[in-house]
Amino acid sequence: MFGLQMIHEMDNLQREMDKLLGGFSFNPFYLERQQNRAFKVQDAGEAFEVKAALPGLDIEKLEISILGRRLTLAGEFASGDVPEGASWHRRERHTGRFEKSLLLNANIDSDQVEASYEKGLLRINLPKAASALPKKINVKVA
Repeated sequence: MFGLQMIHEMDNLQREMDKLLGGFSFNPFYLERQQNRAFKVQDAGEAFEVKAALPGLDIEKLEISILGRRLTLAGEFASGDVPEGASWHRRERHTGRFEKSLLLNANIDSDQVEASYEKGLLRINLPKAASALPKKINVKVA
């Protein structure tokens, strides 16, 4: 348990440092990470639903992992065919590798996770672990 709490605290520290350094333009990776924040997480009661707009993703290089309450996605966007010597006037599509970690509010039943990718939209259904679901307690009358 201590290990997961430590990871959570390190993520908080990294996020705060990113805010601080990004505001002064000291962090060269800040803008790249900002562009990858197209994730939407919804608590649907017994499961979390994660949706991510990732057009051009090379699905063969997508990795999804779960550790406790942490969902980690890593993958690579297809580079596309660019003629040699071409110059860009504007480029808004992601290329290269990315990694995104999300900390959820409850542990996940990793054996029941389902993911699908269609038309640039990644959908992940993350059922909550039985220990994270509400339990009804019967009261005995004496």
